[in-house]
Amino acid sequence: MLITSISKRYVDDKNKNTDNINCVYDICIDNKFSFSIPEEVYFKLSLYEKSEISHEELEIIKKTSDFAAAKAKALVYLSYKIRTAKEVERKLINDGFNEHTIGKVINELIEEGHINDKLYVKKYINDRMKLKPKSKDMLMLELKNKGIDEVVIDEELENLEVDNVSIARDLLQRKFKNLDLSDIKAKRKAFSFLKYRGFSNSDIISAINQIAKGYDDEVP
Repeated sequence: MLITSISKRYVDDKNKNTDNINCVYDICIDNKFSFSIPEEVYFKLSLYEKSEISHEELEIIKKTSDFAAAKAKALVYLSYKIRTAKEVERKLINDGFNEHTIGKVINELIEEGHINDKLYVKKYINDRMKLKPKSKDMLMLELKNKGIDEVVIDEELENLEVDNVSIARDLLQRKFKNLDLSDIKAKRKAFSFLKYRGFSNSDIISAINQIAKGYDDEVP
């Protein structure tokens, strides 16, 4: 197979003067367009020196190009905020990359420190406890839904000292500051509010008891 033409272009013309980050090369083989590759892959594989190419070389080029493109997209995605490995995987799947390429990209990003699920869990728990406290069970559920391994979550939650009753009480005092929790309807409303946030029945009852004396031990 003959490389009959190579043309350089920019994905976004406004970036022509910005280190060629968005520069790609369109490769035509036997007078037909075959593929596009990022500039770093073009030079890495010394395509500028080639006039002929084999099927095996073509496969290597495409795999190398796919990897570079997937990693570049992942790094942009990670630049906005910390993400889990699963979130990056879902993003790359949506962008059309294959499973093999995605796996290689994620492994390399983990090795380089761009993806760190343990750090993600620490930050998530810290932010949650400051801004929107929830029970340990609810934190576990939310983090599992983000695709984080349960063992990783357990390691961080095990070190977290949480008084669920105290947190539940504080949430009630913030949310229902002007509500009379001795009223049965108010109790039911407060109970539903805390139940949705993952607190157990006993913790909810204790929290309401501490605010509204005389609350019995039955779920309203």
